[in-house]
Amino acid sequence: MSKFHHITHYGELVLPGTTARGELPDDFTMNSPVGIARDHYDHVWVCDTGNSRLLVFSADLDTLLHVIDTPGEGSEQARRLMMPFHLCPHPEQDLMYCTDMGNGRVVVFDYDEHTVDFQFAFGDAADGINGKDFVPLSDPNGIAFVKEADGEHYVYVCDEFFHTKGDDRSRCVKFTPEGKFVLQFRTVDDANSTHDLLWPQGLASDSRGNLYLANTGHYEVLKIDTAWPIKDERVQCPGETSLLHSFGNPAGIGKFNVMRSVCVIDDRVFVPGQVEDSITIYDTDGKLLTVVEGMLPLWNHKAQPVHSLSDLVYGTLEDAVFVGPYQICAAADANVYYVTEPFASTVLKMRIAPDRDGGDQDAILLDAVGHRRDNQALKAATSQFNCMTAVIGVDPKRAGSGTLPHSNWLDNWATATANIYKYWYDQLKLHARLDPLAQAATSSYNIDSGNWCMKTFDTAADPISQLQDMMRGFFMPGGLAMAVYYPSQPLLGQICPGTPLVFVTNFNACTVSMFQFGPGGHLLNYGLPFGREGLGGNGTLKAPQGLEVNSRGEIYIADSLNNRISMWQLQPSGLVSFVKNFQWVEDGEPLANFAPCDVAIDAQERVFVCDQFNNCIRVFDREGKSLWSYGRAGYCDDLEKDADKFYLPASLCVDQEGHLIVNDLVNRALKVFRIGEDTLEYVTGELVFKKYPEVGGVWMPFFIYARDRRVYVPDTTFNVVNIYAYQLE
Repeated sequence: MSKFHHITHYGELVLPGTTARGELPDDFTMNSPVGIARDHYDHVWVCDTGNSRLLVFSADLDTLLHVIDTPGEGSEQARRLMMPFHLCPHPEQDLMYCTDMGNGRVVVFDYDEHTVDFQFAFGDAADGINGKDFVPLSDPNGIAFVKEADGEHYVYVCDEFFHTKGDDRSRCVKFTPEGKFVLQFRTVDDANSTHDLLWPQGLASDSRGNLYLANTGHYEVLKIDTAWPIKDERVQCPGETSLLHSFGNPAGIGKFNVMRSVCVIDDRVFVPGQVEDSITIYDTDGKLLTVVEGMLPLWNHKAQPVHSLSDLVYGTLEDAVFVGPYQICAAADANVYYVTEPFASTVLKMRIAPDRDGGDQDAILLDAVGHRRDNQALKAATSQFNCMTAVIGVDPKRAGSGTLPHSNWLDNWATATANIYKYWYDQLKLHARLDPLAQAATSSYNIDSGNWCMKTFDTAADPISQLQDMMRGFFMPGGLAMAVYYPSQPLLGQICPGTPLVFVTNFNACTVSMFQFGPGGHLLNYGLPFGREGLGGNGTLKAPQGLEVNSRGEIYIADSLNNRISMWQLQPSGLVSFVKNFQWVEDGEPLANFAPCDVAIDAQERVFVCDQFNNCIRVFDREGKSLWSYGRAGYCDDLEKDADKFYLPASLCVDQEGHLIVNDLVNRALKVFRIGEDTLEYVTGELVFKKYPEVGGVWMPFFIYARDRRVYVPDTTFNVVNIYAYQLE
């Protein structure tokens, strides 16, 4: 057995053959839909990416016409789709092209008004079209057709994570419509600068033979004339600029205003997500036309079932604002568009009136498909998740070891009062046989961020099952990451004094909330949230992400958009006070682009931090003094040789045995290290991309948790939690 292997997962998935065609039921769901296109018969094709399938809807989004999960059945190319990402119709023929990212290929379908049939696939090693000199596609994402100066059509594909030894540039590949490789480019040289391709995602074209490429890793959209010469995989742009627009430098992965897509419709360039939860529209020369920031619902789509009071608020907001719009295509009617929202797992149909005066505007919501992924009515079932961001566990046998500081009379009074209450509570607990942590030993606590809630699962059950109504406190939208504190003394205001506290960061509100255990094992609010929104200054937070609490009640928060760690102190009264901010210091100076996203603490109370955009792990002492770093930027193709290479490491945790586990996001690698005095030693790990989620595949893993040589990995877009086991000997 491998030293690192997949055990199981929880979170409901839609498997092949389980979805019926026809009129859509009220509870129909998708899972992170990304690509969208309209065919020549006014049917709407959607990449239901998290479910690894294609869906074809009627124009009014009321009827499901086709479900495609395994194209080419009975042929040599018969393979279940894996993460279909983008769609592009042939401009003249009834053919639909789909990038099948997980299989490293482009799949082509022939269709008419009533049927869809697999035609062929290309771009992978087994396509039978290209010779041995062609390097197969790695991770095909965006796709576009272009009619070039010779009058012929060609198809271009963004190969997002493609790289070669010693060269981390991605590529854009040109094919004939039949799938024959023509050329590729990895850099665009223009009159002003050089643009290397890094993780390009979106791709579109206009009627004049120009490509528009969302060069996501460099936060820019490039406009490329396909008549420009290409030499040595470099586009030569003579005397002009290829930069349509640049969006500045990243400031934290939680900053979701990252352009991942670009769409050109009627000579208007749509860039979803350049500004968070909005659509920015330019002309083809890069002039800003308008920003679409909200929706005005007509309320003429089917009402969504309501299972809780929060559903009323959720549904209203969902129909009033965009939630991470990704891809856009035009409907048959003028100024009407279809928009995918992967984070909300919905597809919208809306009217956006033309506006060329540069002012902001709203859209009119006409219809939508994709019910909220939270089947609370099915109490015995495992929930569907929507943007699962964090997992944590509570060890009922773990006792607190540190002491909280007593800085004033209030702390002394709080300790004395809490100890008196604890005496009577212990008597009641003994005689009434209360055990608020009875279920905690085998439970995982999960933030379902897209559904605004925390969900608890019994991980000892087979299959793993949800424990209902374990969160009784108020949980604010925007909850992101968690940490557990084990007090060595009762705290004032605890209903069950001496039991652990759970801390939750809120990305949107820029605060941290605390929860305590009630007598029945459910979580209740404890005290008041602390922190306030602000850039700079003491006691402020901006887009807080991961956090950790040491035995002394010292709280370390990854204050991402302030480029610092924010340190706070829990007091015996239950109040939390600000202590200080600190950054990584290099050559005697604070590192201005320090980009913390998660925090972990080892037995020596050293503070380990994912410095995400610097692609390394930073280590501080308890007081925030910079100690040492580990890691360098790069693709990790061989874990045994390249374990020290990271690309956007997103989270980390320390297990009971003192090992550091790192979620290396772009590499889709889970790595276990032995912590040394001034370095890390790789022990084991696994590359977990390009697998189906039910067998351990991940797409966008976030805040991980490790215990008993198991690591729990929440996936924000496959919407499952995968559990892996690792061996250390």
